[in-house]
Amino acid sequence: MIHFPNRVKVKISIEQGCVYNFSPRDSIPNHYYIVLNKNPKESEEIYLAPFTTKKENVLKFITSRRLDKKTFVEIEEGECPFLPRRLKSGVDCNRLLPPISIEDLIMLIDKSDGDCEYPKVNDKLLNRILEGVRTSRMVSPIIKKAL
Repeated sequence: MIHFPNRVKVKISIEQGCVYNFSPRDSIPNHYYIVLNKNPKESEEIYLAPFTTKKENVLKFITSRRLDKKTFVEIEEGECPFLPRRLKSGVDCNRLLPPISIEDLIMLIDKSDGDCEYPKVNDKLLNRILEGVRTSRMVSPIIKKAL
């Protein structure tokens, strides 16, 4: 079996709907993130939305800010087989990771012993996430234009 470094895997395979696992900063455990950009290979900045297991906290935030409930996308059974089954997960479409370059993404994956070998999310889930991001008043129009 040939092992390719993350640098090669990410640069070749990055596209909208790809999932990566890494820590965005020291002392924070690894999380899963989904690529939102329509053409991330051609973009200077990569936009990533976090998966979360803190549904109640996100829903309280949405309610307190009077945001649309579509901005929390719940993961249905079987949609993301790579996620731990015991945890109910969703995507918080209001709090995206700050934009990063593809080089910084690769560095974060390597630095946190993360992974980039997950299957892309299916189109149904991707479309719900993109709709949630487009609906969010907290996401910049610049980011929305890149979707």
